[in-house]
Amino acid sequence: MRALVTGVTRGIGHALVGHLVERGAVVAAVARNEAALAREAQQWGGAVHPYVADVNDYAAVQAVADSFGPVDLAVANAGALVGTGPLWEADPDEWWAGVEVNVRGVFHTLRAVLPGMIARGSGRVVLLTSGLGNAPGSYISGYAASKAAVTTLGASLQQELAGTGVGCFLVSPGMVRTDMTRFPESLTRHKPFLADIPEEHFTPVERLLELVDEIAGGELDALTGRFLHVSDDRTALLAGVDAADPRARTLRLAPAHEGDPQAR
Repeated sequence: MRALVTGVTRGIGHALVGHLVERGAVVAAVARNEAALAREAQQWGGAVHPYVADVNDYAAVQAVADSFGPVDLAVANAGALVGTGPLWEADPDEWWAGVEVNVRGVFHTLRAVLPGMIARGSGRVVLLTSGLGNAPGSYISGYAASKAAVTTLGASLQQELAGTGVGCFLVSPGMVRTDMTRFPESLTRHKPFLADIPEEHFTPVERLLELVDEIAGGELDALTGRFLHVSDDRTALLAGVDAADPRARTLRLAPAHEGDPQAR
């Protein structure tokens, strides 16, 4: 298997690269930090192809895809949690920078890898989203808005991919212990409990790795375009989700009353 993963030098991305290599994959590892990428490549040897690129730079991401060649699995993992706190106090540039990485970076990754996948008639893309994009989340307006955008983007994309042999999966990893979950003071002063979260409330990254294995192996192809959380009972989802129902596990307006025409 040939995989491309963005945001690989820390946390989830680093774990994904190591796991995929251990499973026999050749991995295009994409990140901005050249020194950290070099360490990644040194750790995993020739199975990792390091690429220094900012996902906000489409030309750079396209150059990675062109250089690496055919991709079977792409994981759009690069993300940011910045501009937290009350929206009216957020630094506009910082707030937008988080949205830009989380949405524009995903688009650039998809735009770079999908043409090749579609031409070959096979491939799977995994978009890292969050349950925080499915419900209001105070003091993280930029992050919540961006993850809602990614969830809707993935569901919309899957409709376009119908019949191509390419699948798009929306994956929420839960709250994994990473640099991102060392929440800034601008957030913890409004939500102080986030400053000292018990270890048992964090999700082991191994749950995400297992889910990615199932996606890469084609076991969850019936759930393309759907929101998946690492804690889901995938057997129940496969048995219960009607692929013909476009509403299942996608974002929709909750009906205000029976027959509400906007709740589709």
